[in-house]
Amino acid sequence: MPSAGALCPPQITPIRRVPDRIQLPVNHIDVNTLIELSTEGNNCKIFFTTDGTKPCPFQRKIAGREVTYKYIAPFTLKPGKRVLKAVCTTRDGLQESAVVTKTFNVDELIEETVETSDGYDYSSYSSFFETSDTDTSKSTVKSRSKPKKRQKSPTRKPRNHVTREAWASEGDVEGRDVGAMGETAYPPVPDGPFNPTNYSGTQINVWGGAPPGVVSGQPGNLILGGSPQSPYPVQYGFLTEQMIQKLNAANRPVTVGELRHLMEEASRNQAPPPPPPVPAPAPKPAIEYKPVYKDPPLEPVSPGKGDFKGNLLHVYAHMLEHAKNNGDFRLRVAEPRMGKVLEGKLEDEGDGFKLTVVLSKPGVPRGTVKKKKPPPAAAAPPPTHPPWKPTGSASDTSKKSEKQEKPKKKDPPVKKDPYYAMETEDLNQEGTVVPYAAFNAEQDAEVLKQAMKGLGTDENAIINVLPYRSNPQRMEIVSMYKTMFGKDLIEDLKSELSGSFQDVAKFLCMAPAEFDAYLLRKAIKGLGTDEDVLIEVLCTRSNAQIQEIKKKYKEKFNKDLEKDIIGDTSGHFKRLLVTLVQAKRSDSTEVDRNKAHQDAKSLYEAGEKKWGTDESKFNVILGSRSYPQLRAMFEEYKKISKKDIEDALKSEMSGDILRGMLTIVRCVKNKFGHFARQLQKTMKGLGTDDDTLCRVVVSRCEIDMVQIKEEFEKLTGQTLQQYVTDDISGDYRNIILALVNGGPPPASSVQSGKGFVEAVKNKTEEELDEEVRLETEKVEADPTVTPFEGFNAEQDAEALRKAMKGFGTDEKAIINILAYRSNEQRVELTSKFKTMFGKDLSKELSSELSGNFKTLCLDMLLSSAEFDAKKLNKAVKGLGTDEKVLVEIICTRTNEQLKVIKETYKTMFNKDLEADVASDTSGHFKSLLVACLQANRPEEPTFDRNQAKLDAQELLDAGEKKWGTDESRFNVILVSRSYAQLRATFQEYAKLANKDIEDTITSEMSGDLKEGFLAVVKCIRNKAFYFASELHRAMKGLGTDDNTLVRVVGSRCEVDMVQIKEEFQRNFKQTLGMFIKDDTSGDYRTMLLALIRDESVGKKK
Repeated sequence: MPSAGALCPPQITPIRRVPDRIQLPVNHIDVNTLIELSTEGNNCKIFFTTDGTKPCPFQRKIAGREVTYKYIAPFTLKPGKRVLKAVCTTRDGLQESAVVTKTFNVDELIEETVETSDGYDYSSYSSFFETSDTDTSKSTVKSRSKPKKRQKSPTRKPRNHVTREAWASEGDVEGRDVGAMGETAYPPVPDGPFNPTNYSGTQINVWGGAPPGVVSGQPGNLILGGSPQSPYPVQYGFLTEQMIQKLNAANRPVTVGELRHLMEEASRNQAPPPPPPVPAPAPKPAIEYKPVYKDPPLEPVSPGKGDFKGNLLHVYAHMLEHAKNNGDFRLRVAEPRMGKVLEGKLEDEGDGFKLTVVLSKPGVPRGTVKKKKPPPAAAAPPPTHPPWKPTGSASDTSKKSEKQEKPKKKDPPVKKDPYYAMETEDLNQEGTVVPYAAFNAEQDAEVLKQAMKGLGTDENAIINVLPYRSNPQRMEIVSMYKTMFGKDLIEDLKSELSGSFQDVAKFLCMAPAEFDAYLLRKAIKGLGTDEDVLIEVLCTRSNAQIQEIKKKYKEKFNKDLEKDIIGDTSGHFKRLLVTLVQAKRSDSTEVDRNKAHQDAKSLYEAGEKKWGTDESKFNVILGSRSYPQLRAMFEEYKKISKKDIEDALKSEMSGDILRGMLTIVRCVKNKFGHFARQLQKTMKGLGTDDDTLCRVVVSRCEIDMVQIKEEFEKLTGQTLQQYVTDDISGDYRNIILALVNGGPPPASSVQSGKGFVEAVKNKTEEELDEEVRLETEKVEADPTVTPFEGFNAEQDAEALRKAMKGFGTDEKAIINILAYRSNEQRVELTSKFKTMFGKDLSKELSSELSGNFKTLCLDMLLSSAEFDAKKLNKAVKGLGTDEKVLVEIICTRTNEQLKVIKETYKTMFNKDLEADVASDTSGHFKSLLVACLQANRPEEPTFDRNQAKLDAQELLDAGEKKWGTDESRFNVILVSRSYAQLRATFQEYAKLANKDIEDTITSEMSGDLKEGFLAVVKCIRNKAFYFASELHRAMKGLGTDDNTLVRVVGSRCEVDMVQIKEEFQRNFKQTLGMFIKDDTSGDYRTMLLALIRDESVGKKK
């Protein structure tokens, strides 16, 4: 809750418009009195109510009706007793003022008129107000601030009136609609206690003319002249206007609109002037000369030396010569009509220059056509004698040799819902959610059941299954769940989950056509209509998809979609939707330029050229032409109108019909860009439109989310993931990010826990052996910090000396060197610095820098073995022991690395590492560390399945089956077996115990020993995931464990930081860079982001 009373309360000031001679009580005003709200605080927002309830800035709607309004500009109240309450809040909503209350008795307009000295009539004051979330940055909000449009209420239907800008001039009537008598048509005054906005959410000037001069903030009279003020303009219906016109035809004033009509009629009735005499044609010459184009000279070598025109003319001359000598090339170039140059690229190939030019194809935007892939090259025959390497146990060697002789099985075709193949055009598009290769419906159903069993719900287990399976796979899970447990998965999810997270999980369990039908039914059902949903679904789906939706709608709800739409919509918007529901849009890919020109001309004459707008003509053309034909028509329209089709629609239409037409146009131009714009609108400003966010992400994640993310970044300058992370939270954020990121499921869900146990139980020994072999294969580590190609130790030493010389320090220069040199280069740089300047670089940096930034920079000057040795010495030195450091380094390094660390430790500190560790630890934890320091773990990739079964049984007997735990047995097996052997052991243990080894260690042990054993197991399964988990643990929650952050980033940036970043995002749904940006600051943050190569992380705009 915000702290109340922390701000100055707002002031409520009535700005009266009556002369001094009319005496009124303080709280007595009329409907012409403006109410101004102001505050002395800076950067504040003012909220108010008019029904006597307390303003609530955080819940402005109650039962779908807006009660609390945001103040934008002065407004008027309607007749009756009005209790006005106002409160002031800061922009972040953390502080608010006391509530100020004023009661007004509002009467009808006082008959006394006022004349101004300049003779102009100021009687028609504008009263406007809007409820957008735009912040006010000044202490008093002025009436000339231009409001933004708010999202339309789904329960109110639009009214097709013309909006007016606030305080528009009375004389500015050109281009506006007029009434029967030619006067300017004013919008109707909406119901309510005051005159705020029109139904489309845009601010309007309800009463008309410009405001006279007022003394801002003064409660007295207005400074007006002596000329009388006219009362408000009276609004009449069409029939009333006709009657008045006939009754008072002689004396009424003539309006500008009528003069325009009279002039047009006179010009039409006037006889056309006689044509001018046609001059006699000039005599044709005996010989007709055609213009001759002179070809550039054909030179053997182009001029070069910066003369780009000469080089292009040289290319042109030789292209002509090549066309003359090559008939095929000449015919291929002569046939098509080509547009402007889109791309040009010149490459030096050593023995020649390669010039690539891409020209536009008229009517077909670049990137909208899916390019055909070249046929795959014939596979090379396998070698006669493939090299043999022992990768398995002796028992399966003969089996493997037999397998090698068999032909390799072809990969099964990718399963994709047919609905997604019905897109309007065959575009080059890609979804983020793809079929899971190791899919098993029975296993996934079991995992979901376990996640919802008993008290509480394992939301992570649900998130690790549903967003990582394709739609056909999810449908199979739904069917298998019902078969296995006799329950509906969607109903179980609804009973266990809540909020937007429940909505997304429920939507993922529906087929695509069923999902769209559900959205349409929900938009139509009950009071009010959600026009946004109708527009999004019907205006963006193809003919085939709409036919599927209609069929599913009838099947699920036993209703006709078209009849439901007709019953819930009206006017031209209804006609547009009915047209689209017919699913009769042309599917032709051919473009008829003449027809495109005719259509463009028809639209121009039906809109801009016409008094009023013929919406039916727009409906016919935009609802029936094919997408390529519409693109050509848009080009022709721009030539005729000199205005883009979108601008023309905005000037001619409003409300739902405008939004529907714009959606069609934007999808024709760039469907990816349209959905990117929709996603930006859902998260822009305060609050989030969760319904639209869920709808768009779920419906597009398997179609074109990759391209939508690219368009989103172009549009906003930020990634979609960053926007989602900043706007939503919890499990809802995690499931949305899983759909947006895509990729395989997290390693933790596959390699450990319930998922691992279920997977192992459903596999044969051969499949398990193959899994172990694949996991044991050596994977090339991918570091983020690599050797700098232009490295020069002398230059870098000079640059560092300059950065630390004199007053102040150039931290940016230090970061640009230390973060972009490899470990060997930094060691060489340290030596060169001492040689050149006779000073130790680490001491110089220590004297110039401070805090965590200093620690990180000093650690980067050490070799990897020195780095680990220094951290271990610091962990055991002095009082107390940092067991986390001992576990992280000793339990995760290889035999070779441990040997080098022990030697380096002896050199640096003249002590024995094993003795120091033994003296500072005790019990089974000491035994684990000392055993690891022996560096005797077998490292061969072979394994024995029978030995794995024996070890698994021993672990089970020493833990789960025993009263107490025999920790020494765990120590022997986990430290002395190879990684491949332990992977097989973990599989056998899951079969025997029906429990994962990590769960057993967690339940049977505690303290440092538990952390040590878990570190060993996690590193065996996935070392990158282990370090990603350590980084997450260092930064999650309040505060940051900077020691762990520096240690992990500094030690892994030249080993496997790319894999760590991938595992971090896959498991925690946000990038490592986002976490570092939120948890650190200054040069320390800049250095960390540079080491992980994620400098692009920025704030949401």
